[in-house]
Amino acid sequence: MVYFQGASSSILSGTNATAPLYELISTVPGLGWLRAFVSQWLKLDITTIAAAMTILGTLSGCLQLLHAFCSKIYWYFIRFLTASVSINGKDKLNREVLNWIGAQVLTHSRARIMTAQSEQVRNDAFGYYARKSRERVDYETENRKPIQYLPTFGSTWFLHQGTIFVVRCVMPDGTDSSFFDSNVPSEFSSAPLGYEPLIIMCLGRSVDPIKRFLSTCQDFAKEQRDAYVTVRCSKSRFEEESWETTILRPIRAIETVHFDENLKADLIADIRRYLDPATRQFYTNRGIPYRRGYLLHGPAGTGKTSLSLALAGLFRLELYLLHLPSVQSDNELERLFTSLPPRCFILLEDIDAVGVKRRDGRRRNLNSDRVGVDDEESEDDGDEESGSGDLIRFGADSGPNHKALTLSGLLNVLDGVASQEGRIVLMTSNFAERLDRALVRPGRIDKMIYLGNITQRSSELMFMRMFDGSASAASSCSSSAEDVAQTEAKSCPTAGELEELARRFSAQVIPDTFTPAQLQGYLLGHSHDPRQAVEALGAWMQEEMATMQEARMRPYEASLAQNRRRLRNRPVSLIVAEENPRITADGDPQQAIARPGGLPPADAQLLSRRHRGSGSESKALESMVDQKTTVGGQDETVDDTDASIQTA
Repeated sequence: MVYFQGASSSILSGTNATAPLYELISTVPGLGWLRAFVSQWLKLDITTIAAAMTILGTLSGCLQLLHAFCSKIYWYFIRFLTASVSINGKDKLNREVLNWIGAQVLTHSRARIMTAQSEQVRNDAFGYYARKSRERVDYETENRKPIQYLPTFGSTWFLHQGTIFVVRCVMPDGTDSSFFDSNVPSEFSSAPLGYEPLIIMCLGRSVDPIKRFLSTCQDFAKEQRDAYVTVRCSKSRFEEESWETTILRPIRAIETVHFDENLKADLIADIRRYLDPATRQFYTNRGIPYRRGYLLHGPAGTGKTSLSLALAGLFRLELYLLHLPSVQSDNELERLFTSLPPRCFILLEDIDAVGVKRRDGRRRNLNSDRVGVDDEESEDDGDEESGSGDLIRFGADSGPNHKALTLSGLLNVLDGVASQEGRIVLMTSNFAERLDRALVRPGRIDKMIYLGNITQRSSELMFMRMFDGSASAASSCSSSAEDVAQTEAKSCPTAGELEELARRFSAQVIPDTFTPAQLQGYLLGHSHDPRQAVEALGAWMQEEMATMQEARMRPYEASLAQNRRRLRNRPVSLIVAEENPRITADGDPQQAIARPGGLPPADAQLLSRRHRGSGSESKALESMVDQKTTVGGQDETVDDTDASIQTA
């Protein structure tokens, strides 16, 4: 070491004092040859290289000592001269802080290190809301997900309201900082997943600036969510259900859901009274559980789910969608309800589509399409109130070792001792009469809202909404630049003409016959021309009613066809009666089918005429399967359909 120090000093002083180093090199086997090779071919002195390496090593050691000293000073400064707040990686506030930094700091600063990821369409993705709409849609680029930039591991410095802030994204414990070298800084080693803990620090000894900063992040997120409803769905993760999947839906105006206006106003007023802070105190003072439940029932396509979404947007509450068949046990259901926020809507869709098995082993499949489904109600009030039945998932294992969700577990989370208060339960059902009476009794379901087929008044409002004189409606009158001449000849209707068209349209609609979804689908097909929508309505209604009539009759005829061998020698009237236990035949198939629970009178008349005059039961059954009996060279089905439409 002395010789190297002497060599380095000689180099620095410019004197030739490296003779001892030469002697040392010559005595080491191989170094003399290496010295000669380097001197002859590289024109370098090996002693100079050794001295330079010594100097670099010394400098590196000094820098490490300086870094360690500065780090201690830095952390002493952080500990005693700053305030900090930690945020869990799974907390909603964590994502709101990251989005604020991405929108307000990273997009306006010259940061050199950040994280890029494909933007997620979720309730807290700032880029989704802040994205500017384009005048012209570019389908080649719009199908690509936008890029969102977020802070990476390490520290992000910024100035907010005159205070210096530092946000540190911390790598979770047990994660390697680098695949190659643990000394590599974390910001260069990997990318955060978006669920890492955050530490927010500010200069000073008070956390008040941090509290104001967090409030700013929450206000920013709320402003971006104002035009959307947050829908959270239950998702199975690691064999446990949790509220993780988030869907964004634009707020739907309550006026776009068409059903009885008086019933709608009463429902809105009832929910508004319930959400009033004075109501909660009223319930508490009188020992009444602060809960509310509604059953939205009616035919499919009448807007039950749309009403749930519109109510959530009207009252600015989150909507939690619970899919009961995916819940494995009562404990999971209780955990899901416990994790609900104090105020929210929770939606249980198609509650009638879950089978119930009671103590005696009977099971009701409430989603069956077979004619004559046994819908017998249990007369055991004790069973109903105790909820001893199991809710069985379709296709699930219901063996003795299988832990299924029970009716008792569902009833307990709705109004049990441990049930959470403050939430609003919405249930939807196509067949409210099939629901268990214990499930819909007062206290669990406070109001039953019927959403039926569309009325003439609602159809007029729907027509005005579809063709209102907005820019989008006006542009729909001309689909392309080549249609300019046609557009000039047939201009868009004025406001007065549009009202007249709406009255003519609603006057043609048969009341309580079509669902709002059917009529809306028809109007969407004619969105380019409101006049054509009025003119073609009659033909569409005839075609739609014929389709609906055939759909109602199909289960009866299919059931008769499947049992024609067993029932070959029996009258058609008895066949129809036996296929539906709720009907007692009186010898006339039309009267038997038309009784409550059977086919409507017009459908029963058509079914009876199809089999009128048959010589034998075998021919009658075969003609029911064929469904198209030719009489006089014409299709009798078409004639009967027209007759039934006129009757309706």
